[in-house]
Amino acid sequence: MLPETIITDRMLLRPFGPQDMTAHVEILSRWEVTRWLSTNIPFPYTRTDGKKFIEQAMSQFADGSSVRYALTDRESGQHMGGIRVFSLTRETEVGYWLHPDFWGRGFGTELLTAVIGAGFATGVIRCFVAQTAADNMASRRILEKVGFNHEGAVPADYARDGHCDGCSEFYRLKIKD
Repeated sequence: MLPETIITDRMLLRPFGPQDMTAHVEILSRWEVTRWLSTNIPFPYTRTDGKKFIEQAMSQFADGSSVRYALTDRESGQHMGGIRVFSLTRETEVGYWLHPDFWGRGFGTELLTAVIGAGFATGVIRCFVAQTAADNMASRRILEKVGFNHEGAVPADYARDGHCDGCSEFYRLKIKD
């Protein structure tokens, strides 16, 4: 199991809860954020979507099937976005989103580095994969800074629920033995 909380220099990562509803919906209601996510994230994003997301995040965190952390800026207390580790298996996918106020300041790299480290520390996860849009250069740079390798188009076995629509580039990071 991943830890319940992860603390970085500038962020607190903790399980999503009802207190995150308003900020979560506000972030995913912004086209400049949602446009970079897979098309299985609805737009416009509604409170109903947010309620379903948070209920699922809480349930899956409790049963260990998936981990979604809400991100909080340690200095201001502002909700910053989220990250999901899709499963606690040998190979798993990771995906993240940030409020535009936090773009271009190294938070994505800090976030991904912390979660990848915690995931590898479980001893279960040996490989992370990620998908992003071809023209989402910021996300691609973050993945590459953290050590992911670009492998081209998304393999067919990762196409699920419209997830690959909009996310055409596939990245992989294996633990260094």
